[in-house]
Amino acid sequence: MSDSILAMRIVVSLSIALFAFPVTGRAMISSYQSYNFYTNDINLTLSRKAADPVITREAQYYRDTIGSIKTVDDFLADDRVYAYAMKAYGLEDMTYAKAFIRKVLESDLTDTNSFANLLTDSKYKTLAAAYDFGNTVTSEIIQTTSQIDALIGTYEQSIQNNDDLLREETNYFKAVSQTFTNVDDLLQNTRARDYVFSTFGIDPKTYDYETLRGVLTSDIADANSYVNSVIAPKVNDWLVLVDDLNTQLTDPLKTPAQKEKINYLITQYTKAIDKADMYYNMAASFNFSADGSLDTGVAPMTEAQLKMVTESYVLSQPRLTSTGALLNKQYYEETIPTITTLEELLNNSRLSVMMLTAYDIPLTTSRADVEWALQQDTSDPDGEIYTKSEGMIALAKAFNFEADGSITPGMDIQDADQLYTTTSNYIGKYNDADEEADAAAIAKYKLYIGLTSNLDDFLSAEPAAITIREFALKAFNISPDEVSTYKLKQVFTSDPYDPNSYVNSMKDDRFVQLAKAFNFAPDGSIGSPRYAQSENEITRITKAYYTAVTRLDDSESSKAATEKEASYYRTRLQTLETVDELLADTRLRNVLLVAEGLRPVDVSTEMLRAVLTSDLDDPNSFANQQTDIGFQKIAGSFNFDAEGYIRTVSDPGAQNERGLVETQRLYLTQAIEEEAGEESLGARLALYFERMAPSLTSNYDILADEALAQFVRTTFSISDETAGSDIDKQKAMLDRYLDVDDLLDPEKVDTLVRRFLALYDIDNGAQDPILSVLNGNSSINFETVATLAQLRSSL
Repeated sequence: MSDSILAMRIVVSLSIALFAFPVTGRAMISSYQSYNFYTNDINLTLSRKAADPVITREAQYYRDTIGSIKTVDDFLADDRVYAYAMKAYGLEDMTYAKAFIRKVLESDLTDTNSFANLLTDSKYKTLAAAYDFGNTVTSEIIQTTSQIDALIGTYEQSIQNNDDLLREETNYFKAVSQTFTNVDDLLQNTRARDYVFSTFGIDPKTYDYETLRGVLTSDIADANSYVNSVIAPKVNDWLVLVDDLNTQLTDPLKTPAQKEKINYLITQYTKAIDKADMYYNMAASFNFSADGSLDTGVAPMTEAQLKMVTESYVLSQPRLTSTGALLNKQYYEETIPTITTLEELLNNSRLSVMMLTAYDIPLTTSRADVEWALQQDTSDPDGEIYTKSEGMIALAKAFNFEADGSITPGMDIQDADQLYTTTSNYIGKYNDADEEADAAAIAKYKLYIGLTSNLDDFLSAEPAAITIREFALKAFNISPDEVSTYKLKQVFTSDPYDPNSYVNSMKDDRFVQLAKAFNFAPDGSIGSPRYAQSENEITRITKAYYTAVTRLDDSESSKAATEKEASYYRTRLQTLETVDELLADTRLRNVLLVAEGLRPVDVSTEMLRAVLTSDLDDPNSFANQQTDIGFQKIAGSFNFDAEGYIRTVSDPGAQNERGLVETQRLYLTQAIEEEAGEESLGARLALYFERMAPSLTSNYDILADEALAQFVRTTFSISDETAGSDIDKQKAMLDRYLDVDDLLDPEKVDTLVRRFLALYDIDNGAQDPILSVLNGNSSINFETVATLAQLRSSL
């Protein structure tokens, strides 16, 4: 129907109404007036209806009871809770069909072929999404897949960060070491002291201050210095004891137990000798006088001493980093030209390891085999060397040795090409063994972690437990030596999200992150993971987002882009911990707001923060003061406390806060629409259409709902007789009148509603709201009649 014909119908009806209704007496209420009564101040309408004693009683019963309902059986058995829910979701006429509703509630909405997803009426999917009867809820698990992936990622990142950390510590030591004026400056600077301790293999927990001071103030050329007068005699005694013990081992009369004790003693004395050797190296690295001071004009360390210490620090780490590899390369390039014989090369363990690594030869290969290969004539194609591995052949070709181990006359030990190939191979392969070990460690972790039954099992001395525990500690740069089993137990049974918990009192973020990586309960049992948003809510949000975006653009490129954003949301929510992280991520905010029917441009960061940290139990909280229920749904779908951190949530039962808020609002809305319908069926249809419009994605949705279909037929003056025709033909006809995407625009929906109300009142003989001015106790004045006549003539 054209707008001009519609206007003509309205004016004609006004003219007729001048004579059809008495001028005096009480006015008949139109659908338009009734609709305005309920919508002019929706918050006032909601508050008024919520105060109804019957509504209040049923709402309170539902709120008090739903938390204790755990199963579908519980839900269906409680008639008041069940009836409340069915009315809320517009399914009151299906209350009798409990077997049918059971199948809806037991549907897994992540499965497109589940029962609820296959039903054409979207109200069933909405009902299923409002409850969680264990279809997708996360059960108790020591680590989720996301937590395992995150831990492995942290492990790999910690390895990558090692080089940066070494450089940072080295730069610090280089700078601060030049400021020392006394040995105590070094020993009292924890960071610098730990750097030196790491370099020389000294345990910072067990070191003796006086011993270290004596070593650092020793002159190794002075026979009276501490290292020469105190440590050297002990080393000599230990060497004698080791020789004597080795002799005892050859005694055939010694029992296995006696030999075990002898071997233990040899090991201990050898460790002491090695430690003394490190003391000598440390003494040689500094220039402090016997009293701890520095002689005039003497630096704490020369450039050569500083270079030796910093390089030793880098190379002493458990894992060789890129910086260490480059130091080795430099050493190789500087040293290899000075080697004059094969024996000299093989005696240099640093060079030997590098050349074996460069050519993929196992470090366990015997010296004799390596020596033999390097003595072979690679120019002879029938030589025995070509029966060996490719690595051995390449190694033999990389050097120029004769059969007696001397360098081929007229040649260098390696020419430029051989040297370049060797060092390039080394840089490319120095980390291969470590990477293979990492892959093996990761595989073992994945294999063993799922077998852990509780915290005691995780902390046990079983080989598998040690493997996964040390892997986890390494990921967070925690040495097994710096933390006891008792301390770890306190960490893992502590709440990392509670600022007053034990793990947070440690003031060490490594342990906080370690605790977050696992799901141990306070009693040491396996607990459930804590997310900012439950898996059910994540599924609901991403499905709603996908529907909202693709309904406007269903091209393949749009679908792919939308699924990418939904996937990002699902993945990111697995690790999200604070409101700040959510607010800082534009992609997450966009998905969330669009899914709830809100425009991102209309919601500021601070507004969303206030919503997310609202307490829905407080009627005066920010979220509860908003007219759009989308804000309350957002607040109820996350587990953030007032400070913006993940909070501990007790078992919500079958429904979380979002579901509760939505159910109670829908129940209240249904009650309001029913009340409006008692005065005017047109007003009820208008309110219903206005509520449902944003969720409609196809005109089939309208035709599947008789109330919506009636609204549309009236709005566009479509004969009721068409309702009996072929559904596809009805849809095709409706497509000519209504673009369903227009229902996302509130202004266009408002236009449709007002058009419907006008035509409904005309078609049903109700008085038009414009005529209400004519129905008071006063008579019609001339100006009113003139205005109506003018309106008629303008058409």
